[in-house]
Amino acid sequence: MSKLPNAPLIEVIFELRWQIKQKSELTKYQYLIGDLYSSVKESYPLRESLVPPEVPIEILINNPVHRFRKAKDKYPLVQVGPGVLTLNTTDENYFWNDFYGWADSFINSFFSVFPREEELFKPNLLYLDFFKFDFYNNNVNEFVNDNFNIIFSQSFISETNNPFDLNIGFFNETEMGNLSVTLKKGKNSKQEDGIIMQTSLQCKESMSNSENLLSWLDKAHEFTSDLFKQITKGQLYESFK
Repeated sequence: MSKLPNAPLIEVIFELRWQIKQKSELTKYQYLIGDLYSSVKESYPLRESLVPPEVPIEILINNPVHRFRKAKDKYPLVQVGPGVLTLNTTDENYFWNDFYGWADSFINSFFSVFPREEELFKPNLLYLDFFKFDFYNNNVNEFVNDNFNIIFSQSFISETNNPFDLNIGFFNETEMGNLSVTLKKGKNSKQEDGIIMQTSLQCKESMSNSENLLSWLDKAHEFTSDLFKQITKGQLYESFK
């Protein structure tokens, strides 16, 4: 599948979450790390710890604790913690068919070593896009209204200075899950100011097998791709071609 040559994409994250209901499940997680690395080390040989070893595992629930990479500072990468698993990549490495293949391989490697029993997982697909913007010399409210097919305004502030920040969000239930789209002021890797758009789609249903998870992932990709086109439809989207 082709991609936009000037896409604003920063990062794509596919995430699985499961509940940690009792302390004994944390012991299960500690065994998981070694088994999982043995299963994926051919694809992700570099291991990284994201927290100091003295930090109690109890306070790290739902947070990535270990990371496996192809090479230092390279993508894609995978992360795992008690109750969470992620696959991450960046724009330069992102082609959907590749990403889907990585997800397929990693989920099946994870399921082959994780003692699931009756474990249920909720998937989430997240996109981060960056739009360079000079907040000092331009009006960000007007830029959003003109370029993102979003209309918002105010009549309670009489100041004529340009807004110095941005933080808005839209949250809806959809047939594919709970959708959130947020626009915030942020910086890219070059420390340039701009707007970061985060699009997150979280499945409302819990799943127990890789086939259902991967089917949802593929449909979620189609849904969010169409949504991106609708949000940026017009001159902004044309600038990505």
